[in-house]
This record gives sequence, C-alpha cells and structure tokens, in this order.
Amino acid sequence: MKTTLVLIFSLLFLGYEGISQDVKHQTEELATIKIGSYRPYLTKRDDKGKYQGGLSSLVYEIVDIKDYRIDGKHKEVYLYFGENADRSSDGYKKKMYLTGNLAFPITYVQKVFEGNKTMQEEIGFAPRINRYSDVHRLVFLDGRIYVLEDWKDKDNYELKMVLEFQEKRLTGLKLMKEVMKSPKKMEALQPHKILQKYLDQAYAKQQKVYAKWLQNTDNKRFEENIEATRKLIIGAINKQRDDWYNSAEYKRIKENNQYFAQHQQQNYTTVNNRTGRDIYIYAEGSSNGSRVSANGSGRCDCKKNQYYSFSGNSSASQGTLIISANQNCGQQVTVE
Repeated sequence: MKTTLVLIFSLLFLGYEGISQDVKHQTEELATIKIGSYRPYLTKRDDKGKYQGGLSSLVYEIVDIKDYRIDGKHKEVYLYFGENADRSSDGYKKKMYLTGNLAFPITYVQKVFEGNKTMQEEIGFAPRINRYSDVHRLVFLDGRIYVLEDWKDKDNYELKMVLEFQEKRLTGLKLMKEVMKSPKKMEALQPHKILQKYLDQAYAKQQKVYAKWLQNTDNKRFEENIEATRKLIIGAINKQRDDWYNSAEYKRIKENNQYFAQHQQQNYTTVNNRTGRDIYIYAEGSSNGSRVSANGSGRCDCKKNQYYSFSGNSSASQGTLIISANQNCGQQVTVE
C-alpha cells in the first residue's frame, strides 16, 4: 500500500513538473509563426458542441514581427485584417499586439503605445491600458494563431477563429471546397480543447515564473518604470490639453468656430424625409440629386429652388418643389 501511494505521488509530481518544464511562453511559440497570409477558419459550434465550419471573408496577414521596443526580449506583432488583399484602402486595420506579461506571456494583447513620437523618444515606451482593445488577444500554438475576443481571464473568453499559414490565397472552386472541408478540419483539430489546455498549463507556470521574476530587484524596478512612463506621458497629455482649454487663444477660436458654424447654417435648409422611401434632392437646373434616406435628414443650399423626387435618375425639372430660393434658410423642411 505504501509503495502504491509513493508511486502515485511520484507520477503526479513528475506530471506537474513535466507541464511546468515543457509549456512554452508566447514569445517562444511565436518562433513558429511566419510572416505572410493566413487562412481564417471559424470556430463557431452548435448547441451540441459540433463545429459548423466556414472561413472568414476577411483577409488576415502577419505583416511584420519586430523586437519589442521596451525590453528587446519579446516581440511586436503586426496583424492586418481587412477586405482588401493589397491593404491600400483600409491599412488602418493593421493592429499591433504586445506581450501580456514580461516574465512569461500566455497571450499577446492588441495595444498601442502612449503618447506621440516625440514623447516616446524623449520619455520612453509604455503600452496603453484600454479596456476596449485589451479584450482582443492572440495565442500562438504550433504555427497557428488563435484569435480571441472578449478576454476576461484564461477561462472566460471567446475563440473566434484559428489562422493557418497559406502559401497562396484560395479563390473560386478551391475556396468553396476548403469551406466544405472546414467542419471536419476543426473537429479533428479541436481548437477549444487545445487552447484551453495550453492556457491552463501556461497560466500555472506563469504564476511561478512571474513571482520569481519579481524577486529580482532590477525586474521589479523595470516594470515599475514602465508604469511611471505611462503615467508621465498621460499627465503630460492632460496638462497640454488643460493648457489649451484654459488659453485665451483656444477660447477665441472656439467662439469663432461657433460664429462661423451659425453663419454657415444660414446658407442651408435641413430636409427631413418622412416619406418612408429614399428621396433625391435636386437644385434648380441640376440633374445630380443628393439622396436622403428614409427617415433621415440632409442639408441643401437654401439660396436656390430645391426639388425632390423618388428617382435617382431624375432632374429638378421633373421633381416637386419643396424649398423656394431664400425662403427657408436656417430652417427645417419635412417631406411627407
């Protein structure tokens, strides 16, 4: 009996130690992630837990992986997602992801650095704390990227999709075939189980590693300095803003803006569309109409006669007069 208990405890100990030793943090896992295009497999499941499959219609691409500007040990990951493969029209969707923990990161978090370029160069870099963007996270495992939303902790999050590297983007029939195969692919992969197992093991190791990491005076001082940098930059921005608001020049400009806005308003009439259909407003002599959606509002030049029509291929001469020149300036007119 004694021998059996010793054996059980030994196995449990070895198992726990194996988890602690084998699990990698996210910067180590990032070494398997390639720069390039990724195929986005959706991970939605039905009520019975079966994967429904499908691919996101958006383009996902790791466009760059750089050394972390704060410590150089971790990385800055830049992920593009958008509708256009060439990224020409929506490049603003390129997001930066940073380590979630300096000692042992288990996720990478969508972040920006506080302040402008001058502040960052003069004071330093500090990730912004933002409850709206901090819920967007990535986990790198075995060359795949797990996209997480609504992150609260390791047990409370939503796995949106799994990204797999692709040499070429699929189109047409090949894309259709891949969509059809995707439910079986996700069933075979079981991404929720893989991810949760990693998070459980990595979190347990993180607690031990981070506690030991903080015992080093330099590490603790380094982390405190990042927080001090963040607070200093935020304070400088707030002071600059307060200086603006309290300056005589700011007050004068605000008064002028209000004056010009009111003056400009006198050149327009607001049209409220209550017809239940889209209408088009045509100025006198014009064949180019401005659409005002159903139950919406729009502005038009009150210095000219204005006509409306239900057709976008009409003209003022075919429309119904709703505004007479110089009669409704600064006012509202309702079309019913």
